Amino acid sequence: GTSAFMEALAANGTTNIQTSVTGVTAGKRRFIDDRRDQPFDKRLRFSVRQTESAYRYRDIVVRKQDGFTHILLSTKSSENNSLNPEVMKEVQSALNTAAADDSKLVLFSAVGSIFCCGLDFIYFIRRLTDDRKKESTKMAEAIRNFVNTFIQFKKPIIVAVNGPAIGLGASILPLCDVVWANEKAWFQTPYTTFGQSPDGCSSLTFPRIMGLAS
Repeated sequence: GTSAFMEALAANGTTNIQTSVTGVTAGKRRFIDDRRDQPFDKRLRFSVRQTESAYRYRDIVVRKQDGFTHILLSTKSSENNSLNPEVMKEVQSALNTAAADDSKLVLFSAVGSIFCCGLDFIYFIRRLTDDRKKESTKMAEAIRNFVNTFIQFKKPIIVAVNGPAIGLGASILPLCDVVWANEKAWFQTPYTTFGQSPDGCSSLTFPRIMGLAS
C-alpha cells in the first residue's frame, strides 16, 4: 500500500515538497488567460480518462489503489478544475464511497497543471438570471454540503497540490489532514477582489493556522 501511495504522489509531481509559498502577484484571471500549457492539460486529461477503466465519472477520476482511494479533479463541465454543483457532487460521491469501503485513506489531487480554481463563477452567474433568490439558495446549499463532506469524513485525506489553489480550492485544504505541495503550487483567496465572502470555513481555519495578523 505504501509503495502504490508514493508512486501516486510522484505521478502528480509532489516528490519535492515546500512549506511556504511567496511572491504571488498574478491575479486569477490574468494567470488563466496567460497559460501556455492548456493543450498539454487537455491531452493529459484525455489520456488519464482513456487509460482509467474503473469508477468512471465525468468531472473526476477515481482509482481504487491498494489500501487507499485516489480522487483526481479532471473537470469537463468547468474550466481549470473549477467547482460547480456537478463537480462537487461527484467529489462527494467518491468520498462517501471511500468512507464506506476498505480504503484506509483518500489521496486527493488533480490532472494537469492547475489544482483547483475555486468556484465556477460563470456557471453560477448564468443561473442568476431567472430567480436570483432561489438560485442563490441552491448555490449556498451545494457549497455547504460539499464542505461538510470534508469535515465529516472520518478517514485521513491527503492532498497533493500540483499547481494553483484558488478560493474554495485553497480554503478546503485546512479541512484535510496532510497537504503536500510541489514547487509550482501557490495559494490565493481573492474574496475581496470578487466581492465574495470567505468560504470553506476559512475565516476560522486560516487564523488558527497562520495567526490573526496574517
